[in-house]
Amino acid sequence: MKRYFILYFAFILVTPSLIAQQADTSKTSVPKRWSKKTDIIITMEQTQIDNWSAGGYSNFTFGSFLKGYYNYLNGKHKLDNTLELSYGRTRQDISGDGIWDNSNRWKKSDDKVELNSIYGYKAVGNWNYSVLLNLKSQFDNGYKNDTILISAGLSPATLTSSAGLEYKKKYFSVLFSFLTGKTVYVLDKRLRGRSLGYSDEIDDAWKFSLGSYIKLFYNRDITKNINILCKMDFFYDYEKPLIDTDISGEVFVTFKIFKYLSTFFDIQMVMDKDFSTDLQFKERFGISIPFTF
Repeated sequence: MKRYFILYFAFILVTPSLIAQQADTSKTSVPKRWSKKTDIIITMEQTQIDNWSAGGYSNFTFGSFLKGYYNYLNGKHKLDNTLELSYGRTRQDISGDGIWDNSNRWKKSDDKVELNSIYGYKAVGNWNYSVLLNLKSQFDNGYKNDTILISAGLSPATLTSSAGLEYKKKYFSVLFSFLTGKTVYVLDKRLRGRSLGYSDEIDDAWKFSLGSYIKLFYNRDITKNINILCKMDFFYDYEKPLIDTDISGEVFVTFKIFKYLSTFFDIQMVMDKDFSTDLQFKERFGISIPFTF
């Protein structure tokens, strides 16, 4: 498989330069055009419980999200970049001695790093020849049942790169690729083996898979105060049964209440049998303070 990895990345590196050679060479040039938007959302919550008949724990939770869109268009060339970062922590008064007592600990509630970059050269109509890079990872250590380490910074980190065709309209795009590489990196030695779909004895730091990829993206202001973002990815490894296709989907809805007050609803679902045979699910809902620039 490593020889496929070398040949594949050689193709990915050469493809953009071959496409660029087809650009118009007329003296009339199109001015470079960038469109940029960065949204930052800050959330915070505290609950204090003392002798409450319904029970529960006092807690303090904070979180932040960054969603950035940095797109370039020049004639037949385009470059769409999106950046998503999020991080949150919560602290519960499990001991009953107060939230800030040393017997209680901070726990991670959210952690995400995702970068998308799609270069496209206009083919015909709404179709583009496209090359994509997608990176997904997290910042911090993650635990199962407070004791079992299951993730760390860049462990795992998944890099998906592909060459194919993209259909793109103003709010919607779908990319098809039959030449896609998926490389999973695990920098933390404690997580190698099982994190890469191997047995615990394997100590490789990375694993490469060659397959097909479909990426759907929809982002639109439904009304003046409501925005919806939908994403779905499918990756089929040519060396695995079709039923083991990796699937990832997310729906993020933002409701603007006032200029500096919004509420959001986020659902994420992942099916990746290298990690678990069960569906991964995460749901978030809250009030936030948004900043856009």
